[in-house]
Amino acid sequence: MAKITTNPQNQKVVSSSGRKPIPTQESKDLLRSIDAFLDPRLAWLIWVILGITFFFSLLLFDSRVSLSGDDSFYIIRASDFIHSFKYPAFQGPLYPIVLSVFVAIFGISLVPLKVLSLLFVLGFIYLFFIAFRSRIPSTLLVISLLAMSFNSFVLYYASQTYNEAFYLFMQIVLVLVFFRSFIDTEQEVTLKLDLKRHALLAVSLLALALTKNAGYSAVIAVLGYFLLQGQWKNIFYSIAAFGVVMIVFQGVKYLLWSDGGLQFSSQGSSLMNKDYYNPQAGKEEFSGFVTRLIDNSNLYLSKHFMSMLGFRKIVPAMSVSSLVSVLIYMLSIGSLVITFKKNKYLFFTGLLTGSFLLISFLILQTKWDQNRLIVPAIPLLLLVISSFLYYISSNKNYKFLQAAVPVLALYILFQSLAVTAGSVKANQQISGKYGGLTPDWKNYLKASEWAATNLPKEAVIACRKPSISFVYGKGRNFYGIMQLPAYSTDIFLKNWTNEDSTYVMFNYADFGGKQLKPELFSMLKENMVAMLFVGDTVFFADKVNKSNRNVFFNGINSAGFNYISTAGTLKSILNEGKLVKLYYPDSLLISLQNAGVTHILTANLRRNSTQKDGFIINTVERYMAFIQEKYPTIFTKISQVGDDNNEPATIVKIEYEKYGRSVKTPASK
Repeated sequence: MAKITTNPQNQKVVSSSGRKPIPTQESKDLLRSIDAFLDPRLAWLIWVILGITFFFSLLLFDSRVSLSGDDSFYIIRASDFIHSFKYPAFQGPLYPIVLSVFVAIFGISLVPLKVLSLLFVLGFIYLFFIAFRSRIPSTLLVISLLAMSFNSFVLYYASQTYNEAFYLFMQIVLVLVFFRSFIDTEQEVTLKLDLKRHALLAVSLLALALTKNAGYSAVIAVLGYFLLQGQWKNIFYSIAAFGVVMIVFQGVKYLLWSDGGLQFSSQGSSLMNKDYYNPQAGKEEFSGFVTRLIDNSNLYLSKHFMSMLGFRKIVPAMSVSSLVSVLIYMLSIGSLVITFKKNKYLFFTGLLTGSFLLISFLILQTKWDQNRLIVPAIPLLLLVISSFLYYISSNKNYKFLQAAVPVLALYILFQSLAVTAGSVKANQQISGKYGGLTPDWKNYLKASEWAATNLPKEAVIACRKPSISFVYGKGRNFYGIMQLPAYSTDIFLKNWTNEDSTYVMFNYADFGGKQLKPELFSMLKENMVAMLFVGDTVFFADKVNKSNRNVFFNGINSAGFNYISTAGTLKSILNEGKLVKLYYPDSLLISLQNAGVTHILTANLRRNSTQKDGFIINTVERYMAFIQEKYPTIFTKISQVGDDNNEPATIVKIEYEKYGRSVKTPASK
């Protein structure tokens, strides 16, 4: 027999049978009339909504790889897992593990992998309906589902290999588990059932956390719900169950991969830095986190959330509004206050959404500024805000607000439809795997394919976007040069005082227009150890051993060069407060050698993707330039894709042997 419980709307629901709620004899107002109209039609409306979602997902389907490269890294980790059984430790490991099954079946083929994301989005829509049907007013349910069914920002991830679609799916699985196991049944249960439901909750929480590090915020939401509801036993059981599940998982991970570290330890440590990409800047302070919270709230709420719902038009340089952010905070907090008594399902939804956003706002670097980072919260945040308007307008003093709910819903629907129509039109004009790409990217991708096809199997190619090259190169070995490692000037100054050697530093500007004797040129290059940037001034340092000190100084003195010969002089220059960067050419080259890199793909990828202005992402080029300063002939060009005046990409071979070096490729290690 079905178990009957009472929900916060004073409607009887049958949690195990799924029968429709029986309305009470309250006078019907506008919103309740809409509820009454929708209630008997939900069974077929969900299939219409799923059809709309599927239809627009197909129209927006993008078979190309994303140019950010982040989504391709999931494919790399999936390939490494299925072929090398390498644990995908960075970010969330669960999605690459799931993706690896499809990589094993279809190989590095984008369309099947992207179809998987489409299935996750459809699964999210359906489970959203199952989770909230008969638990919240039908008006809110239909508004939320329709708003997502043709929202191009959400449906974009139905054809990408980012983990957003998978996270949406796993998140709604957790919601459904929590609703059925804890809110539907709040009376005393047997110990066996209690342990079983807490174990299921713990597994759902861990699965969400293993999808994204921000998924750990769901643990806060669960504990917060139990705390505010005064369910002390559930707090104890949930902590114990999650702890046991986590220990078991960590134990299995250690046995299989000898990895006992926590998932978020490596990335989490970087997220605590003032600058994610520059650990030397130090850890963020309390005031810095407060600033992050404020700035990210403005970025993601007043800019991204509002534009994703159609309230703002997306332009290249969008402003933020603290007033809008505060308003969204007030509506969300108001929803929590009202739903605490009115609807526990929506109350938990508010806690889950709020925890995710607050944790995200604290850990995200403000310069990232990507709407992707809050996509998992968009459907639930819309539901939370809508629920505030729904319940506050049910009060007789605010009946005049009732019309605002359907009016705002229609506005969001039509605005989203207009944006989606534009995205569909743009997407339909793209054809082929290079369709819609600017010459810089076309040449880069073609060069990646050329390298994969024409270079020896044991070759390792360094490049700026290794994940994208990996996909277009059908799984070939690409090595990423994503940033230039800067080194400590303090250590350099300390080494300067070493009695066994002498450091001499030159200003590059002093060499302008001077003809050097071949012997002096070779001597300067051979002894070079570092390049130092102090503001706009560039220096290079030579390390001169005692055995050739006299010859060296005679050469530079006879050429009339100025130079710095004491650590004290350099220290005074460094204390001028200018930006300082120190690079070691040998260290850069050794990094490539240790990785077995044999070739480099250099390109002209634009900084501003919409404009060919000569400014490029020059990380790889600078990396090579620093090495080439000491080893002028170490790179040999073997192929070029694209004309010289049309943003070409080039493949060069590293000729280690010219300088008495050898390299061990992965095949020979």
